[in-house]
Amino acid sequence: MKRFIFLFFILCGLLTESCSKNDSLINEPPKETPGTDNKDDDDDKEDTSNGLKVLCLGNSITRHEYAPSIEWFSAWGMAASKEENDYCHQLERMLCQQRPGSKVTPLNIADWERNLSMNLNTLLDQHCKDKDVIVIRLGENVEDKTAFKTAIGRLVSYCKKQAKHVFITGCFWKDDEKEAAIKQAATAYGIPYVDLRGIDQVGVTRPSTGDILYDLDGKPYTITKDFIIAHPNDKGMKRIAEEIMKAFLLHIKDNETAPSYAARSFTLDNPQTFVFLPASHTATGRAVVVCPGGGYGYCKPEDNYEGNGWAPFFNERGIALIVVKYTLPEGNCQLPIADAETTIKRVREHAKEWYVNKDDVGIMGFSAGGHLASTIATHSTGDAHPNFQILFYPVITMGAQGHAWSRENFLGKNPSTAQMELYSNEKQVKTDTPRAFITFTEDDTEVPPTVNGKAYYQALINKGIPAKLVSWQSSNGWGAGHGWGNLGSFVHHEELMSQLSDWLKSF
Repeated sequence: MKRFIFLFFILCGLLTESCSKNDSLINEPPKETPGTDNKDDDDDKEDTSNGLKVLCLGNSITRHEYAPSIEWFSAWGMAASKEENDYCHQLERMLCQQRPGSKVTPLNIADWERNLSMNLNTLLDQHCKDKDVIVIRLGENVEDKTAFKTAIGRLVSYCKKQAKHVFITGCFWKDDEKEAAIKQAATAYGIPYVDLRGIDQVGVTRPSTGDILYDLDGKPYTITKDFIIAHPNDKGMKRIAEEIMKAFLLHIKDNETAPSYAARSFTLDNPQTFVFLPASHTATGRAVVVCPGGGYGYCKPEDNYEGNGWAPFFNERGIALIVVKYTLPEGNCQLPIADAETTIKRVREHAKEWYVNKDDVGIMGFSAGGHLASTIATHSTGDAHPNFQILFYPVITMGAQGHAWSRENFLGKNPSTAQMELYSNEKQVKTDTPRAFITFTEDDTEVPPTVNGKAYYQALINKGIPAKLVSWQSSNGWGAGHGWGNLGSFVHHEELMSQLSDWLKSF
């Protein structure tokens, strides 16, 4: 494979033909072939059925407005000597050698880098239509690095809904913090990361003062401003195109079929399970099994704020959501445990069909559902063992200071000391207990955090297990400080959603 790629790029460097219809090669008279009359019919036309429509999202390295006042003479605004030598045109030529008829279109969204809250639908919708591939090559103009960590994830998520293939490159001008955010977004959303490290070399892949470029009319001019010197020259442009093309060769296969399905939902029985899948071409491979709350006295996924209503949040991020209506224990704790384990196993059994990674299946629970989720995280093994856990104001302990109603429903009216000890999950954390996201408010009087969520968090930390705790001193009057789920009326809702989203991108 390496040899093929090496030979391929040597060939690309030797060939100057473009795949545009203005190419001299395409405009040559057709050669006579025995048995044909050389008529201009459909058989003589170039086969473009395998061509790809590629959109490159970038900044001034990708495209810039004509600005003579700063000696930015080209409408493409790059340090490439001519328009056809920028990385988009070079990538198009390389791609056409493999897939004739391919088209690479650049789009400058430098404004987004400076205003990361811009509406992506307004900015990009009309440009993404019918694109097969989107390349994100951004970051140089970003000033708010903290906001960039979340914003680049939103951009990747948006692009995954628009095109089957999304690639993201590192920055041309290096910045470790930005680079880390880009790589993290690639990992979180399961897209290829194209490393551009080592390409930026002053005097080699950048032009120097005194180098000759060309204006819009093809007239030569001499570089006198450092502004252009910061951008890649022809060699730098070619190196960027080559690295993107390598990624294409590795990740885009011939004769690909269309995605298997658009976003869909359905219900399964035994136990009753509500399945919400993102479109197959946006799926990251991650899945979350949800256990709603209810003190083990009721379980209502249809109430949405602790069940089915989470589907948009997860599906928009390419994550499958599976909500289980577990059997109420009525003193037999094995009933809900069995249903939760069956659901996790079911997700893994359907992994290929549902576009799920078997090693990226988590469990999420609310209140008593949080106890069930933490029980699965600390007790279950094999195919029933989750890869991560998300706990909202969880019941954790079955001890005397815990939630009495949940304990009675789960273990019966007179549980033994051994039973209470076994299912006090702050005491059951092991080295293989999965990473956790835990959230509650300190004024929760229904399920006091000190002996529940906070104690569990500390037990995880003591075992060296990654854990994220998001808490607030006050719920600002929310009833008992408990049960807010994903309700927008919860005063900390926006911060909570942002923190959870960031955590999901972090691994």
